[in-house]
Amino acid sequence: MIRTSVRASGAASGRASGHEDGETSGEKRIITSCTRDCPNSCGLVATVRDGRLVRLAGDPHHPLTRGRACVKAQRYVKRVYSPERIVHPLVRDHRHQPWRRATWDKALDRIAARMAAIRDESGTEAILYYQGYGERTALKLLNRYFFNLFGGVTTLRGSLCGGAGQGAQNLDFGQRVSHDPLDHHNSNSLILWGRNPASTQISLVPILREIRKRGATVVLVDPARNRSAPLADRHIAPRAGADAFLAMAVTRLILRAGGEDREFMDRHAEGAAEYLRILERYAVDDLCVRCGVPVADAEFLARMMLRQRPTAILLGWGMHRHEAAHLSIRAVDALGAISGNIGVPGGGVSQGFEEYGPYDQQYWGDGLNPPRRTLLLPEIGREILAARDPEIRMIMVTAGNPACMAADAGAVARAFRTAEFVVYSGHFMDDTADLSHVFLPATTFLEEDDVMASYGHNYVGPVNRAIEPVGECRPEFMMFHDLAARFPFADRFRRGVDEWLRDLCAPIWAQGCTPETLRGGAFRLDAPMVPYVDRTFPTPSGRFRFMTDFDPAGLGATDPDYPYRLLTIAPHGYICSERTMAEHDALPEVALAASEAARLGLADGSVVRVESAVGAVKAVLRTGDGQRPDILVAERGGWNKAGHGLNLLTRALSSRVGRGTPYYETCVRVAPWPDDGLTGLRVLVVQHSDDAPCGNFCKELARCSAVLTTLRPGHGDVLPAAGDTLPSLDEALAGYDALVVLGGPQHCWDDEGSPHFPHLMDMLRAFDAAGRPVAGICLGAQLLARAHGGRPWTMDAPEFGFVAFTPTDAGLADRVLGPALSSALPLPRLMSFHEDSFDLPEGATLLVRGDRCRNQCFRIGNASYGFQFHLEADSAIVEDWVDIFRKERMGEDTACREQFDDAYFKDLARDLPLLVERSEAFCRKVAAAWLALARREER
Repeated sequence: MIRTSVRASGAASGRASGHEDGETSGEKRIITSCTRDCPNSCGLVATVRDGRLVRLAGDPHHPLTRGRACVKAQRYVKRVYSPERIVHPLVRDHRHQPWRRATWDKALDRIAARMAAIRDESGTEAILYYQGYGERTALKLLNRYFFNLFGGVTTLRGSLCGGAGQGAQNLDFGQRVSHDPLDHHNSNSLILWGRNPASTQISLVPILREIRKRGATVVLVDPARNRSAPLADRHIAPRAGADAFLAMAVTRLILRAGGEDREFMDRHAEGAAEYLRILERYAVDDLCVRCGVPVADAEFLARMMLRQRPTAILLGWGMHRHEAAHLSIRAVDALGAISGNIGVPGGGVSQGFEEYGPYDQQYWGDGLNPPRRTLLLPEIGREILAARDPEIRMIMVTAGNPACMAADAGAVARAFRTAEFVVYSGHFMDDTADLSHVFLPATTFLEEDDVMASYGHNYVGPVNRAIEPVGECRPEFMMFHDLAARFPFADRFRRGVDEWLRDLCAPIWAQGCTPETLRGGAFRLDAPMVPYVDRTFPTPSGRFRFMTDFDPAGLGATDPDYPYRLLTIAPHGYICSERTMAEHDALPEVALAASEAARLGLADGSVVRVESAVGAVKAVLRTGDGQRPDILVAERGGWNKAGHGLNLLTRALSSRVGRGTPYYETCVRVAPWPDDGLTGLRVLVVQHSDDAPCGNFCKELARCSAVLTTLRPGHGDVLPAAGDTLPSLDEALAGYDALVVLGGPQHCWDDEGSPHFPHLMDMLRAFDAAGRPVAGICLGAQLLARAHGGRPWTMDAPEFGFVAFTPTDAGLADRVLGPALSSALPLPRLMSFHEDSFDLPEGATLLVRGDRCRNQCFRIGNASYGFQFHLEADSAIVEDWVDIFRKERMGEDTACREQFDDAYFKDLARDLPLLVERSEAFCRKVAAAWLALARREER
């Protein structure tokens, strides 16, 4: 698709050609569509200034999203230019080896050669293609087409998301068709049944507000109180997985009041008599007990649906995450039918839309070969491990992070490690990247042309390239386009983007749209605003089908050994695992009812062990009133390597209908983190500057369950001191097990400019004398050396950037550095930002040395360590420091400009993701080993 820029006037002719008024010199605004794994698929306007993306906002002309964009879209600019983004191909021979840069030709040659060899030796089904949900655009159909041209490989069946919901509704309606979201304006009441539009479908928020303003009632039905609760008039919290009982209770109350749609039941449905007999087996009181809500809640819903017709019911994706999800969804469908809301404007039971429906699906290419093996996605780890004849030898992953997002992530990691060759297309060095041999850097939707449909509404939107690809990143289409050149079927695949979109989108063009029109903005597909309005359904009988079999065994049940259902809900600020290492907190947070926490003797903020039958993670406990006592709530999507891998807990299981992934069938228990000698250690941190934050070093201490207290002398905090002052040094020694002193812009000898330095050096000596470990970083290392008699001095030029250092023999044998060094040789380049150095004090042992600045790490006294390099630096910190250094240090310093020229910073930006990744891994090991010195038995 041709790249277009647009102006803000929205004139019809301008929109069709992709142009709007209001552009300034050097600035463009490009209409595009969000392609990420979200039902909203917002229309967006990308503002580009001098070739660089500077802003993402909602497209005010999109008929549904109408200028709204969620916080995740607004933050995406930062993601595009993240210092952690991989922007050139990487290869390695073994997983334990460091990555090295490669050209695209070298990377694709390696992939093609391995594919051909595995095909010839074991057959094409020894290769698994894992296509994730990160992007589901038109051109993504061709990924599987490539593999089918190759001969057909092992692919996936089932879903990590909405399979159970779609499968269940297909049983009732014949084919799931949802109401257009704009039809909800016709609703006099609306039920958000497990849906959270404030976080996952922002375009529904103004609709909810509008209908409430004119008197409609909105109800949230969800085991957890989510961010959409303030948009609702009432929150009803059923037992997780037991929604069927609530729907049945409301249905019984409507029947009792004579409010059923008897004509629909008799003339347009089948199985009504059987379903009524199922209902007759349960009293309303019994049903409410089974779903864990007061009868008053069911009565409220029934009155609302009787008095405020029509009622729209919007099913959320959490509804699908149960093994028997179909029972609850079908019971809700039956409620919609019996209450007279099927085929009615403003009514319906809406679940989702066909995101691949608008395209010509012959281009999956599945008919090119005999049926090939598929593996069950909800159980993908176990499926790979069990695959035989042939075994899975190669895996290629696009648009997904299965090592993090798939159920039973531990089994997934084990399975990927059994594959001899893994190729990963992505943006960041995430959990799946760590298991790979080739990393192919993918563009974002802002760097490519495509077409985007939605699973949340009836519009297709343009994906217009706003910026040129960052670095050497390529669209997935171009990856496969160029890979195809290495195979005999090249001529069948290697066509241009516009040519392919002409064919892929043929069903859209047949509806009256043109490529030029679509480039200018969203197009509404030929889909009903109100489905089934003629009461005719695509079932064999043409009628709606009621559920006629109902076995409630296991619905909402918990295991006495694991009493809490784990609900890993969509985060508000991220989509799935779209984050970086720097964006993770030290530990994930889990929310438990305050009453349960009190019963277990757990306090808010305490570190806990969350354990399921398949794994355990460490987390910070948050308690609150009003939460159901039988659930534990956490945000999904955190990386395993960052300590946030909640899918290490989830069971690998498939839903009975639709082959969905029942994440919410995972039950857990919560206990205090076992006393390992580190839990609860109290660490005092002295931070000299906002520009030198705690970073990775302190984050790792927190991951080890240490309790950190930060003092900031520059912000008025008073350091403990000897003598009669308050707080006293004796109190500090009694209150803390270890001391960390961070860096800063100050000179370590400038007591006049930093009058707290003498007190701080007293603290450094006192903590060491008491056997309490000390860590000084950069300025902290200089102060530590000075406190023990070392002489500070200024270097002839600053040392800035990731520098190569060498461990000494003493460093290799040291109990803090030695274990980290043994697995990190050669020592990774480490971040430096300083112009002062020091002579080693008498009695100090040098552990790491440098060329320009010799004394890089030393040990002194009982347990004191000085680190001149920045162990704490993460990508965000380094990015800030680069900006500071270039603005403040290079203005008139000719020598500095010569040493650190534009090429230097370009190379630094290019290499930063791997530099940070390696240094962070080293830091984590050093920080944990240093903290271990604070164990009482060590002192």
